[in-house]
Amino acid sequence: MKTKFFTLASCLFFVSSSTFVSAQTGPYLGVGLGLSIIEDSAVTDSTMPGVTLDVSFDEGLDLGAAVGYGFANNIRLEGELSYDSHDIDQTSVFGMDFDSRGDAESLTLLLNGYYDFVNSSSFTPYLSGGLGFSTIEVNGYNFPGSGVPDLNEDDTVFAFQFGAGVGYTATDHIVIDLKYRYWATEDPNFGTKEAEVAKHLFILGLRYNF
Repeated sequence: MKTKFFTLASCLFFVSSSTFVSAQTGPYLGVGLGLSIIEDSAVTDSTMPGVTLDVSFDEGLDLGAAVGYGFANNIRLEGELSYDSHDIDQTSVFGMDFDSRGDAESLTLLLNGYYDFVNSSSFTPYLSGGLGFSTIEVNGYNFPGSGVPDLNEDDTVFAFQFGAGVGYTATDHIVIDLKYRYWATEDPNFGTKEAEVAKHLFILGLRYNF
């Protein structure tokens, strides 16, 4: 019985030691490129009470760069700057769909936190969350028959994200990331209009650990 207990304890010690060794600590740089799928936006206008425009968008690209630090307790913190752009596709109002023009861009600064589920393999799953601000800009938005000038406005609002992913340790310094994020903001105001903004991000990234 003592021999079995000693063997089990030794195995647990080996696994925990391996887990500790595989944890990557210290500063890192990260870059990412991904697919951004923006949800349809419900847009209201204070000059038209009771009327809601349902605006849809094409998929876009998300570009990001981050500077972060990994701690020994499997927690990482980073500052991230990201940009994406989406062409506006359609506007639905009163049950009718109108092909629309224009685009929407966002430039976002977030403070992100990660918890790495470190193990003895080269794959490290993680959870993430972040808070910050985003400047959202609408350029040239309009649709036939609206009877109003093109919308060209921007607003800076509170933004947040949460998600999950997995990192693959390719070398002592390089980690390949695959992550999903749900990203949303406080409703921005564009003149008399207020919009809902939320996106789903699928990102392939690269981290360099110093």
